[in-house]
Amino acid sequence: MNSKNKAVILFIIIILLVIIFYPQGFERFLSLLVSRKSNTTSRTPLYIYFFQHLQMVIISSLIAIVVGVTLGIFITTDKGEVYKDIFLKLVNLGQAFPSPAILALMVPVLGYGLKGALIALVIYAFMPIVYNTVIGIEEVSRDVVEAARGMGMNNYMIYRKIKIPLASKVILGGIRTSTVINISAATLAAAVGAGGLGVPLVNGVRTFDMILILQGAIPVTLLAIITELSIKNIEHRFDV
Repeated sequence: MNSKNKAVILFIIIILLVIIFYPQGFERFLSLLVSRKSNTTSRTPLYIYFFQHLQMVIISSLIAIVVGVTLGIFITTDKGEVYKDIFLKLVNLGQAFPSPAILALMVPVLGYGLKGALIALVIYAFMPIVYNTVIGIEEVSRDVVEAARGMGMNNYMIYRKIKIPLASKVILGGIRTSTVINISAATLAAAVGAGGLGVPLVNGVRTFDMILILQGAIPVTLLAIITELSIKNIEHRFDV
């Protein structure tokens, strides 16, 4: 990560922290830009919603990464290749399925609250990771793999020392896409009582209050930008 990128990320982080921990000043600033059509204000501090949102994103993203990378690796192996077409078709279908619909399907099964929201986020988040893991591993040159076999490496060693390291940048691209999507999708968790930055956003829509909407939307956007830039900088370390 070069110094310019570090400075940009640090600057955005500072803005986000000011918004989260000094919401009154942020609200006054927004009132200069847009008019407030209601006197509704959030009784819950903004940082509570932020940490709820962050918790959902971190937990669901970590589970999605573990499940997605593991599944992606499995279906590129000799034992898992028979399932590859089926899984990739399901992944493509799942990516076309709206995230609000996945969340809505969880409510009758698990009810309102955090558990259903997390499962819905995991389902939606692991799809790009599976796809990129498969693509990254399959793009590894056959000549490189054959050379490794000629050196006496078994399949496990080839994956650990050759395929996965060479596919890391593509896999990270899937993780980046997944996490950024997850940050945005987590706002929908407010509709099922799981909290997060979607709460002021939803309340703002209900009361036609642009300030409340922006109090939810802007931190989500900044968090997504920070995540995007940070993971993209990690990806650059794998440039050949």
